[in-house]
Amino acid sequence: MKKALISIVSIILAAGIMGGCGKKNDSSESKIETESTYEAQHKTEHEVVTVTDGVMPQVIEKNVTYVQKEKDGEWEVESSEIVNWNTTEDFVILDTVWFMETDDAASSFTYLDDSYSGKKATVCLKFHDDLFSTDFSVDKDPDGTPKLHVSLSMHGDIIVDCDGEKLYLKDIKIKGCDAYENGTAHTFVDCGNGDDTLYVPTDVRQGTIDEYLSFVPSLEDRIRAESDTYIDLISFDQLPKFEVTSPNVTDGKWDVKITNTKYGENISPELSWEAVDGATNYVVIMLDGSWLHMDVFTTETHLQEGAFTKGERGEQYVGPYPPSGTHTYSIFVFALKGEMSRADWMFDSGNNSTDKIFKGLDEDKDGNTGNVLAYGRLDGNYTHQD
Repeated sequence: MKKALISIVSIILAAGIMGGCGKKNDSSESKIETESTYEAQHKTEHEVVTVTDGVMPQVIEKNVTYVQKEKDGEWEVESSEIVNWNTTEDFVILDTVWFMETDDAASSFTYLDDSYSGKKATVCLKFHDDLFSTDFSVDKDPDGTPKLHVSLSMHGDIIVDCDGEKLYLKDIKIKGCDAYENGTAHTFVDCGNGDDTLYVPTDVRQGTIDEYLSFVPSLEDRIRAESDTYIDLISFDQLPKFEVTSPNVTDGKWDVKITNTKYGENISPELSWEAVDGATNYVVIMLDGSWLHMDVFTTETHLQEGAFTKGERGEQYVGPYPPSGTHTYSIFVFALKGEMSRADWMFDSGNNSTDKIFKGLDEDKDGNTGNVLAYGRLDGNYTHQD
């Protein structure tokens, strides 16, 4: 009997324990169920972000929706909608100057060819003061990146200083700009060869007009940088120099009318220079690299426009007609003490050199050297047109 009672008590205790365990599991499951059914919380706030970096300071207004996925958890951005995007009220673009540095000039400015790839450069962008129209719109790149697209109609200059040589693009068309929230921008320009893009970083620096003027390359540097045939080395550079001028050259470019093309009239340019003491005559030469376009013997210091065409030696002219690219047509005027020994050149032909021409002029009829007293030089570019 005693054993039977003990067995009954054991069964009752075991049942109680099992019952207690069952209640504990039910409570745990209830708690998990409560937590798993927490309804995510949302809130929307109107936010204003001011971007001060880059070439275009901006004010961006957004409606930002936040979500809290767990009770007492962090609020996370769920979505963001731009409701207004514009430049700051005090932003001025007219007649401003900007400097930027790049480690890869070719990737920063699509106008540049592969010779600029991987090279460091300083780029200067100057906006003119001739803004004709502007329009703003919020848009997105193909990858969904939001941007402020600005349509423009104005002009500007771009100067690229790479390895000590400067490329000067003057009076280019500025057609628009895409500005981004991080302060970077893509500026769309037409430099004469179609549309190109200048990528502007956030650390662009605004400069002054004086800095821009000191950064502009000299006329000689600009002509040389644009040219395919600029004559760099001349053996008589130690001689005294005088100035040669012509109204047919503007900003380093020859008038189209002096050219021997379908656009030109093939008329010789007007030229002027000051008289040189001791000079009895002058020889005027026009060279495109080694190609001779003009040889004139004169005692005057002024030549009228259209005075020469293709004639006899000493009064010959044929205008520029580059087969391609941009060529420099250089006028050399030599002041001679007396008659030269020989005219050592070939008209309207290659295989001429300034050194050979000079030696023939510098030797007089009696075989004495030093016949050239001084010289003048005037360079102008002309670009092939289809």
